[in-house]
Amino acid sequence: MKHTLALAALPLLLSSCVPWTIRPIDAEKDQSPAGVASNPVNYVDSIWASKLVPAVTGNEAVDVRVLLDALAASPENAKARYGHRQANGPVYFVVKGEGVITAVDVHSHSGLALVDVPPFDRRPDLSIQLGPVLRGTSLRDATGLVQFSDFVNQLQFADVGNELNDRVLKTVLAPLDKAKLKGSRVSFAGTVAMSDTGDLLLSELVPVKLVVEASR
Repeated sequence: MKHTLALAALPLLLSSCVPWTIRPIDAEKDQSPAGVASNPVNYVDSIWASKLVPAVTGNEAVDVRVLLDALAASPENAKARYGHRQANGPVYFVVKGEGVITAVDVHSHSGLALVDVPPFDRRPDLSIQLGPVLRGTSLRDATGLVQFSDFVNQLQFADVGNELNDRVLKTVLAPLDKAKLKGSRVSFAGTVAMSDTGDLLLSELVPVKLVVEASR
């Protein structure tokens, strides 16, 4: 009888002294980079202020006049020196500079500002996307910070590209009075996928920074 009671009490004793914690595999996975990447908002939060914005606005960006002159001299050399190419994709540039907005399209869903950069000749050299729809994935692909290997599948990769564009719409473009941009002097930094012609006017930069400085 004593042995029977001891055996009956053994499971209770063991259950009160478990020396480890059992966690679902997914709970740990959610804290990993892949887990963060599965949520586009969390992923963009994790890189936006700490990595992506500094990369686009800092020393990695090429001055727009330097890039324009390099493209005019030799498009292939300019792409090799200043561009970043994703596998089997277009060439991307991280660009910064200043200029004067010569024209603004606020009527289409893919609005644009056309910018004349120094030396000023009243002719646009660059186009900047204003939304409310931002086209392309240059912000995702231009810096090399976001890699397809960070994600489980193509859908996650695409979702992050969309969320990055949404972040630009909310934080960079929403505060602007777009109807009053024409004639204003602006400083900007952003990313662009080079058009087949090598023309920045046709390439439509996505701005991470677009600051209206003064009117001319």
